[in-house]
Amino acid sequence: MAEPEVLYNFGVLTKRYELVSRTASQLAPGIAGLSIGFVMILAGAPLPLPLGPVLVGFWFALGKIPFGRLRGARVRKVVGPLAHYGILRLGGKTRWVMPAMWLSVAVDPAATRKVDRYQPAGGAPVVEPEIDEGKRRDRGNKTRARRGRPEVPEQLPPELGRLRFMSVTCDGAEAGLLVERAGRQNLLTAVISVSGGDRFVFSGPDEQAAQIFSWGEVLKAMASEGSGLRRLQWVERATPQPSTVQEDWAKCAMGDVSPLEWADYQSLQAAIGTAAIHHDVYLGAQVETGVGAESDVLAEATVELAQLCEQLTSIGLRPTPLSRRGIAGVMRQWADPTALERLALWGDESIPASGAGPAARFVGYDTVRTDGYVHRVGQIAAWPRIDVASEWMYPLLATALPGSVRTVSMHLEAVSTEEAFAEVRDARTTGGMAQRKRDEKGIITTEEEERRVDEARSRERELTRGFRQHKIAGLVMVSSPDAETAGRAWRQAERKAVECHLDLRELHARGHEAWAATLPLCRLRFARGLL
Repeated sequence: MAEPEVLYNFGVLTKRYELVSRTASQLAPGIAGLSIGFVMILAGAPLPLPLGPVLVGFWFALGKIPFGRLRGARVRKVVGPLAHYGILRLGGKTRWVMPAMWLSVAVDPAATRKVDRYQPAGGAPVVEPEIDEGKRRDRGNKTRARRGRPEVPEQLPPELGRLRFMSVTCDGAEAGLLVERAGRQNLLTAVISVSGGDRFVFSGPDEQAAQIFSWGEVLKAMASEGSGLRRLQWVERATPQPSTVQEDWAKCAMGDVSPLEWADYQSLQAAIGTAAIHHDVYLGAQVETGVGAESDVLAEATVELAQLCEQLTSIGLRPTPLSRRGIAGVMRQWADPTALERLALWGDESIPASGAGPAARFVGYDTVRTDGYVHRVGQIAAWPRIDVASEWMYPLLATALPGSVRTVSMHLEAVSTEEAFAEVRDARTTGGMAQRKRDEKGIITTEEEERRVDEARSRERELTRGFRQHKIAGLVMVSSPDAETAGRAWRQAERKAVECHLDLRELHARGHEAWAATLPLCRLRFARGLL
């Protein structure tokens, strides 16, 4: 007999309950129209005129756009992105170009201590001395303070913030850290390359359930009190297989074949070259530390990173913390996926930290462009509402349109026990009151509302038994050299998301922020409300 398959349920996202079909934010334009009409009546306007703002307000709240390329879309869903995009254009924030560094270098030769030389695309890799970035920055700051010259700006777009590259030693090897100051805390982010997860699909149900349970223990440890590890980001990226991989293998393995066989192999390689997919998995880990000495902060981050790698190894994965140049290579791939070819040719440590970010980016309403590549990003607005197996996301992860790059990014942030209990109590209280009012008025309770109440009870039982709660957000991005291919890749991603029972919605006028959030740098902040 076949072993029974283990099923999982994501539940219904808990939110406040309303007794009407529209929320207050959706009815706000209609209420504003009524207010304007009432004021016009008090001001003595003729009777037909005050009805205009009322009709326009309720049309904005309930209606659809009857014209243009956005025809048929809800007005309330389009006004926000269009207003945000207009503000970006008025503020000149849609375009960003790497600051011109050559004038600063010519005026102040000491600035070269902080900025690495530019690396031509077709030349040999730049070899820079391995100097600690923190020490280099301190020496540059001291020199500029003595000479009174301004500081050279960072070469990263605003959505990535002012990140500093630093390094620590983990298991005898260099591990790069991106350091950022946020209020009275230091945020240190490490990027881990993870391998060995591809055997999960070929494992049996019992082994898959055991690995999922072990991963749950990792998340439980992250949410424990006193742990500095607060955010994790899992990223799976499917890129076209670099042509150098097949070419290098062919030169070594088929050196003595006949010309006819060599021609047949080259034709076969040309046929499958565009369809071959290379999968990479990265894990971004962010540690929060208080204000203190730099040595203490780095020591705490090193301990957390070593513990995380040990836990991943116990699951059966092979984690490898990336160095500073390794992180720069990953960031370079997000800006220009063709960098994977150069990394395969030159080596994983060939891109310096100064060449990590994009040279230019342009924000459009539907897309964002970086270094000639077009990106389209969407958010996972709803998770499966039915019981799913452990391989439920395989249709989205296994395929990618030839000539494009597909990225799936999942963000996890620990929730404190007090906050989780408060949220559950609020959900049960508001749900119970809404249920009583519906019973008094004879309103039928839908199945979704009943599931929300049941989910609040089950979550409270889990919290009482010692389970931890996490916030989770998902992003899907496709990248391509041209907009037409990016559009086809995005439509394919939407179809695959439907097969996974996901509600994938494209983000408009915020592509630059979403692009930064797909990087394995834990750039998404739930408190800021990107999603």
